[in-house]
Amino acid sequence: MAFLSVAVPLAIYAIFGVVGFLRATDETDARVSRSLRVAHEHASKVMATSEAVMEKAFSLVDGKNPQALRSIEAFLHEELRKRSVDQPQIQSILILDAQGRPIASSRLFPFPRVDFFDGEYFQYHLQGRPGVHLSKPLVTRTSNERVLNASVAFKDDAGQFGGVINVALLTSYFHELYGDLVADEPNLAVTLFRGDGEVYTRWAQGATPSGKLQPDAPVMQRVRAGEDSARLQGISSIDQQERIIAYRKVGGYPLYVATAMRLNVPLRELLQQLALLFAMGALPVAALVVTARAALRSARAAHSTLQDLERETESRQRAEEALRQAQKLEALGRLTGGVAHDFNNALMVISNNLHLLKRSVSQAGLQQIESSARAVKSATNLTRQLLAFSRRQPLVAEYVRLQDKLPAIRDLIAPVLGSRVRLDVQVQPDTAPVFLDMSELELALLNLSINARDAMPTGGALSIHVRNAGPRPLGPQREDTRMVVIEVSDTGSGIAQADLDKVFEPFFTPKPLGEGTGLGLSQVYGFCQGVGGYAEISSDVGKGTQVSLYLPSTAAQATANEPAPDAPLKPLGMRLLLVEDNDEVAESLVPLLQSLGCNVTRVDRADKAARLMEEGQQPDLVLSDVMMPGTLNGEGLARLIREKWPAQRVLLMTGYAEQLARISQLGFDVLPKPCTPQMLHAAIGKFAASAHRSG
Repeated sequence: MAFLSVAVPLAIYAIFGVVGFLRATDETDARVSRSLRVAHEHASKVMATSEAVMEKAFSLVDGKNPQALRSIEAFLHEELRKRSVDQPQIQSILILDAQGRPIASSRLFPFPRVDFFDGEYFQYHLQGRPGVHLSKPLVTRTSNERVLNASVAFKDDAGQFGGVINVALLTSYFHELYGDLVADEPNLAVTLFRGDGEVYTRWAQGATPSGKLQPDAPVMQRVRAGEDSARLQGISSIDQQERIIAYRKVGGYPLYVATAMRLNVPLRELLQQLALLFAMGALPVAALVVTARAALRSARAAHSTLQDLERETESRQRAEEALRQAQKLEALGRLTGGVAHDFNNALMVISNNLHLLKRSVSQAGLQQIESSARAVKSATNLTRQLLAFSRRQPLVAEYVRLQDKLPAIRDLIAPVLGSRVRLDVQVQPDTAPVFLDMSELELALLNLSINARDAMPTGGALSIHVRNAGPRPLGPQREDTRMVVIEVSDTGSGIAQADLDKVFEPFFTPKPLGEGTGLGLSQVYGFCQGVGGYAEISSDVGKGTQVSLYLPSTAAQATANEPAPDAPLKPLGMRLLLVEDNDEVAESLVPLLQSLGCNVTRVDRADKAARLMEEGQQPDLVLSDVMMPGTLNGEGLARLIREKWPAQRVLLMTGYAEQLARISQLGFDVLPKPCTPQMLHAAIGKFAASAHRSG
């Protein structure tokens, strides 16, 4: 018993010491690796964002004449400012010419005439070296801020060295993040450094945020050996402390992130625990109980911490994925809206000229003109469908006969499905009208078709059947409502029953990672709810899926929104002031208006129109485009006329679909581009009739 009374406590002491040492080492290693992942991800995103900004600036200046660039300094300053205003990590964006003189800056306008010819990064590119260059840590001349310069060269219009684009990144942005990262880990150090050892920023208690890693430092030896990432143990060359160190290279840049943690702190804590156990070693049983309870508490705490970390990581991933998808949709919408504007202007020129040609050609040429007019109408519908897909088409609810509208949607869906999927569209003749926005319905059916195609990689069949569903309850407090049902069925792989209750949730998708956004069915569900209906889904794994859209029917009849194209157009007899900056649109619009009996005065800027009215011109109607260069656009002109000449009538036109609803809410009449001559005649005729009544 005497032997056991000594041996048992010593054995427990030795075992606990070894286990504690290994656990302290493993926990330190895990903390270092986890912190490195977070810091590296942050640095990678900052550099990716900065490179995207740099590429945008590159597209503005590459291949341009230096003098021409200097003449548009204000434009370049505004473009650079917009790219950096929401990027807190960017101190400034600077464009230099081939002599190191500033052309434009995102921060100052005009930029002081400072010579950057002797700058490290400028000399690097002047020597003809390719790629992106990262400078050593610098202090800016204008704001005295510590920055990291990322720069790239561009060429002039002669293909020679034209200058340098420099994006200055604030090292304090990294420093603040590292401070938050180690807030609960005072023993942790985080360093951002260049491949030659220059330290951009460092966070550790008692250490300065700058400096340089010595060539014989353990990390630098691995970096010079060409290792992009490593985990090692050694003496830090900055604070001479033994640490567990891990580092990783950021993308293809000579930029590295390193995290480190001192070993003496966990070892000191371990020795303190062992001393306590040794003091209690005289009582082996008590020591055993205390040790067991301490180990149990530690295991529970570690398990709880791991679970919290996993939940936090999963929540962060969901939020980041949602943000990425929202950014993709926003970028798609902006791109489609801009292209549609230019396309709409072109369509309007063609449509107007066709109308004018139709009045002068012989009967033999009318067939070709009618064919071209149908092509213009088809292109207009295509633009509307693209805007609907990118969510840039304003919602315009109307009474729709699905018997007339839905069969034509085959031309939209068939290219998406491909040749392997058979498409069947059927609408019962007695189907009641519905009140909805047709572009939203087209988008919902397009989303369902894409899901069906993905569920049938080897081919199959997709059917869209429409019929009256009869009265159906919409809620416990509402009477039965007569409904129309659109049933979309496929012969694909189906959806598991466990996922059916979640498929309408935003960002949920049963598809593999990277193959679905989880937004298609949520748009379908939101569309049905928006018109007062609902959606149902049923599926059999291996057999297929059916989605049913229940839409309230209406007794009203769908009517045409546009006058008949062959209807005679009566002379309007009005004096018009046309404000249109696009010469091609104006050259087709002026003779069209003149053919409608209008006396037209055309100017290419809104401020010119305002000056004419200041000089006393009082046209019967001001017809103005919305988007145009100058200090005043069409909307601003309409506001000015409302303020100074309340009786003056104004009609606006725009090729940007998202502006239609907003301008209408301001109380102005607005026409979409392209608009047919019949639509233009009807809109102007409304003002003419109003003028006759008031006269």
